[in-house]
Amino acid sequence: MHQETERSRWSARRRIAVVVMAIGLVAAACGDDDDDTGAAADNETASAETTTTDAGDDTGASSDDMDESSDDAAGSNDGDGGAEGKVTDYVAYVGGPGGAADPSLDPIKIGYINQDGGAIVVSSTHDDGVDIAVEYLNSQAGGIGGHPIEIVPCLIANSEEEGQQCGQDFANDDEIVAVISGPTVTGTQSFYAALDGAKAVVHGVSVSPVDIVQPNVAVLNGGAAYILAPMGTFAQDVLGAESAALVYSEETQSDAAAGQAAAFEALGIPIEVVSFPSSAPDLTVPLLAAGAPDADVVMPVITTAECVKFAEAQRQLGIPDENVLASPVCLSPSTIEGLGAFPNWNYGITTSLGSDADDPSVPPYQEILAAQGQEDFVPDPWVLVGFAETLTLAQWLNNLGPDDITTEGILAEMADFTGPLVLGAPVLDCGKYPEAPAMCGDNTQFYTFTGEGFEQASDFLPPPEGWELPS
Repeated sequence: MHQETERSRWSARRRIAVVVMAIGLVAAACGDDDDDTGAAADNETASAETTTTDAGDDTGASSDDMDESSDDAAGSNDGDGGAEGKVTDYVAYVGGPGGAADPSLDPIKIGYINQDGGAIVVSSTHDDGVDIAVEYLNSQAGGIGGHPIEIVPCLIANSEEEGQQCGQDFANDDEIVAVISGPTVTGTQSFYAALDGAKAVVHGVSVSPVDIVQPNVAVLNGGAAYILAPMGTFAQDVLGAESAALVYSEETQSDAAAGQAAAFEALGIPIEVVSFPSSAPDLTVPLLAAGAPDADVVMPVITTAECVKFAEAQRQLGIPDENVLASPVCLSPSTIEGLGAFPNWNYGITTSLGSDADDPSVPPYQEILAAQGQEDFVPDPWVLVGFAETLTLAQWLNNLGPDDITTEGILAEMADFTGPLVLGAPVLDCGKYPEAPAMCGDNTQFYTFTGEGFEQASDFLPPPEGWELPS
């Protein structure tokens, strides 16, 4: 009964509001030639040819050492549909037979957990990214060795008990081979305790410190505290900031904010950090307390639902858009619905930017969304994250073969995975941080929204030298 209820809720997630303004902004962000987005492409062209790319010197990155390390890491990832760390052939990436999966074969069942439907939601659109990926895998990439993939969802709304129930359901269902996770902050510890290592869990971006210490987990793009630390590198090297203000949502973002603030402290940049409850109707008070109107860089560490509230307070206080440095959570249709357009801020993103058609890995992704009628989700980072982690798990399952999938086998695939990561950073080092064995990525790139589109402000950057996550 529990799983049937979740399947009903999952089906309800498959509604997507068409936001005319979002489509217009996406078209502008992707360039002047509408054909570049691939919206009119035939379905069979969703897997593009592998191309070789050159990051060049016009990205705005200011660290020669970082450029060299990124190039070296990217170059080592050639093959399997990638060139210099960029995956352009998605069918080759997942390693399936291509074409449609055979519906007469037994499905490969994958559990899915996310925090959705309650008082605190980090991302509901992550659900859609997983669903879009599964539809693509089943219709164009041959599923898992010809077997269709079936998602078994279990969503946490408000309680630890719901996380425990999801863990028990997945652990006790022998047909579920692995679990894909969205960003959860409630019930996470209870989920892992109940799952008890019975299944491998794949994350894209984690917002909970509980995820990154689990031995049966791979956090592909990275934990929030780690991938926000490069904000300090960008603020110093590109923006030239000498002071900073940070406000964060205390219920969901305390660990992420601590990691981000520690990066500025490692660089010797004075930073004021102020929290606020998610119930706060107005954010002018915490912004004033953090000295935001006088700071060189102002950073919100918030959820998607808080983006409009932050932007309204920022504008009320007269804080210039160019001083704001945000994560990509505000690049969602809900922001456009609330503000009429994306704010002209600087954005850090640990993945590809879904509207950057100059990134060779992005047009195939855009074509898949267009083929499914989902163009308004192009810039939404959580859709991309859910999509990418699903394709990566599919790669590991295809490597094992549908008849030889075991938890031990998937964990071995995790341990051996060095990339390239579809729609991800070229630098991937699972196990780099002893205190966070599940962590794989910690690099972030930066864009500025100009009102007409996104301009890349820097290539992928690492955390500052000497940065450590606060204990």
